Amino acid sequence: MTGWSNRKYLHCLLVAVILGMAAFLLLFRLDHRPFWQDEAETACLAKNVLQYGVPRAFDGVNIISQEQGREYDQNFLWRWSPWAQIYVTAAAFRLGGLTTYAGRLPFAIFGLGCVFMVYWVVNRNFANPGWACLAALLLTLTVPFLLYARQCRYYSLGMALTLMSLYAFREDWRTKTGPAFLLALSLGLLFYTNYLLFLSFAGALGLAAVLLYPADIPWRRTLRLIAGIGLIILPGLFLFRIQKQAMMVSLGAILINLDKYAIDFFQFMFPLPVVIYLAWRWSRIIWSTAALPQEPEERFVMFLGVVILGNILLLSPAPQSELRYLVHLYPLCAIILGWTVCRVWRFQKFSGVLLALLLLGTNWLCLVPMEWLRMTNHPIHNDARMLTFPNLPLRLYLGELSSPYPDVNQSLIKFFQSRTRPGDTILTTYDDLPLQFYTACRVIGGLQQVAPLTRSPDWLVLRWYTRWNRQYDLNDSERLVRELLAVPGAYRRVALPGEDELFGYQPDPYFHHFMPPMISLAPLAVYEKLPPAP
Repeated sequence: MTGWSNRKYLHCLLVAVILGMAAFLLLFRLDHRPFWQDEAETACLAKNVLQYGVPRAFDGVNIISQEQGREYDQNFLWRWSPWAQIYVTAAAFRLGGLTTYAGRLPFAIFGLGCVFMVYWVVNRNFANPGWACLAALLLTLTVPFLLYARQCRYYSLGMALTLMSLYAFREDWRTKTGPAFLLALSLGLLFYTNYLLFLSFAGALGLAAVLLYPADIPWRRTLRLIAGIGLIILPGLFLFRIQKQAMMVSLGAILINLDKYAIDFFQFMFPLPVVIYLAWRWSRIIWSTAALPQEPEERFVMFLGVVILGNILLLSPAPQSELRYLVHLYPLCAIILGWTVCRVWRFQKFSGVLLALLLLGTNWLCLVPMEWLRMTNHPIHNDARMLTFPNLPLRLYLGELSSPYPDVNQSLIKFFQSRTRPGDTILTTYDDLPLQFYTACRVIGGLQQVAPLTRSPDWLVLRWYTRWNRQYDLNDSERLVRELLAVPGAYRRVALPGEDELFGYQPDPYFHHFMPPMISLAPLAVYEKLPPAP
């Protein structure tokens, strides 16, 4: 009895250590860099919720848009993307003030909840504390997960709802009202978090359930469950103009998107060698009519694998293939990888330890095989201190948190906060939304549809990277800034410290810099309007 108590104590202590580590990595210096463009979209809409009660794209001074005005109706009501992340941020601003830390805090807490839920789902269903703790630790030390979970954006909320639906699915929803209600609610809320995640995950979950747990699908109750989810999401189907956005679906882009998703997945989420191992292990099931795995743990892992594969296939017709649409699958990957390490450990302890160390401490298994196969996509600003190179990701992550980073948005924000007067107009080719949130200026440009100017802006910002709209035309802001700068004697150049980075605090591993680039891209500068000549 004493031995059992000691093991339970050590188990609880290990869980506490993992959660403490996750809390530090997610919450430490949460405001060390300002919101970047996408985060600022959420933050600006949330700020307007505090004023109007609903997310409006216009506050009387500034317009929030990254799609040339397609996101809102004639009353400026936001109808482009779901509102859950906006209201979560608004609640945080109400409690903590209009600060970067307050905006990111609830999402970081959701990320911390994901670490615990990974542990809870595994240990509750399979009473395997070793696998449960290892899966939670793998998620904790996955740097892309940390980057996304710290964003003032839907990512960690989507992950949490994904795990909640898995928990409910495993809690006998077939006969119990509570788990069935939780399953319907979590999937319904996932729709209001991001409907692309809902469409891909719910469809993949249903497919995997039919394939791996066919005896556990009571069709009458399943239809009632689907009807309940339908009632939850019905208002959003019209509110968010999904029928219009569905017109952007491109069947011709499926193969291109699948290629991009596969490369992203293997480089930043799940190592190709482990996929090969699992495919070999399950080959007799995949290519024959052999019985499904009888061991509950292995069947559940295969179930998660089908969910992941189904997600990617269902996302392939979407107009954009971005890693952010796969972020909700990070917890599932951690569970599968934890099980794989335990299996290898059972076969040979040294190999299990080596695999665990490689997965926990490096990205070598993800990057090196892809480099050998020449299946990598390196961005134009790539260097050896990013996650696109074989590295020790946690060292890079901690290095960024421990030292000030010359963020491009921070440089612009500090300059305009000190040099502008309320009511000044800034025309910028990008990052208009962070300037809207952090300054008292009227900020136009970016990816908006810019109305004809009645007077020249007080300030111009010409970013080095030229951005194009969905029709591959030059953005209005790019054209206007270049025209104004072509007028002799109208503006003077003001150099700012730091690099003119592409995005700032963008979490995508393709673009995230943990330290300044090794090779200078372009100096950051703004342009000040000169008084008319006497």
